[in-house]
Amino acid sequence: MSSVRELIASLRNDDDRLDCKDGISLLSLKHHILLTYMQSLALVNTRRVIGHTLSTRTPPAEPFSSADRITRGDNPGDLVDSMIEGRIALEKISILEGRMRYQIEKLMRLAEEPEKSTNVADDPLAFRPNPQNLLDAQNDGDSDAESVASRASHSAGKDEIYRPPRLAPMPYNPTTSKEKRASKRTALPPPTALRALADPSQPHAESTSGLGTTPSLQSARARYLTRLNNYEEENFTRVVMRKRDALRRERDEEDMALGADLSDPRRGGKNRRRGGLEDEFGDVLKDAERAGGAGDAYEELRQRGKKRSLLERSRARREEAPEEDEGERPGKKRKTRFELAAKSAGKRMKKQGKRA
Repeated sequence: MSSVRELIASLRNDDDRLDCKDGISLLSLKHHILLTYMQSLALVNTRRVIGHTLSTRTPPAEPFSSADRITRGDNPGDLVDSMIEGRIALEKISILEGRMRYQIEKLMRLAEEPEKSTNVADDPLAFRPNPQNLLDAQNDGDSDAESVASRASHSAGKDEIYRPPRLAPMPYNPTTSKEKRASKRTALPPPTALRALADPSQPHAESTSGLGTTPSLQSARARYLTRLNNYEEENFTRVVMRKRDALRRERDEEDMALGADLSDPRRGGKNRRRGGLEDEFGDVLKDAERAGGAGDAYEELRQRGKKRSLLERSRARREEAPEEDEGERPGKKRKTRFELAAKSAGKRMKKQGKRA
């Protein structure tokens, strides 16, 4: 209790903290009213335990907004009235605190920040004109004069002729044009199996595809497509391009996925194989005869594998027979059955005409 009394006495002697002629602070008022409310609540509970009635009160004659209003009495009813007034004041303070939240937070941030140096000359970020710098320059004039004198005395013994700085010697190794061309040549990519064996940390590494996708990923076009796909995935967007470029990109991505070498100069063209699936199974797909370019090549192969009827086989033999005769006698074409029948009928008509 002695320490509390000493603290109270020191607060009473401090007139600056207790000076409320301009009004009390909002935050201080909130804490004082909350403390008074808790004290009144404790006293009311004590009176209830003792058995005193709460209806006895001595209210002041002045209104609540009057500055000359006297304090309430010590009766239980006065404590209840002071609690009601404190509750209303706390509700009003919460509204004002919400309106002044920005100013309060700004003041709190300023209070939490470390104190800055009051000397502007020590602040390297103070770029505004400061007369104090002129005084500092005059004070440092003596030291500058001493440094200049020392430099002059140091250079007095020299002839003051400019000499370039000495550099470390470096060997000069000229390279011929043949060596430059040889260095620019890129080595062929090693096979997938040898590259897997060269890395002992991955003894069970296997290729992901049987089409050999390694050369396709080492070309400049493949690296460009990979960077383009990564950019679109990271930014959740599609790169706008012309229709021709979009078709070329789609075709190159399909060929790259199937193992085609995008750096091959023989790629492209109308009748050239691009690689990938067509390069692996081009002979099988081209063997199927597709009527009018429609239908599935695999379905046509299945139909050709089935046993055909007698009529279809006879038609196929008739179509193949002239080709064999053409190989034996290229200058003469074999006649069809209709032509032979028409020729025999004409001969019979001629014979009948002669007899008549």
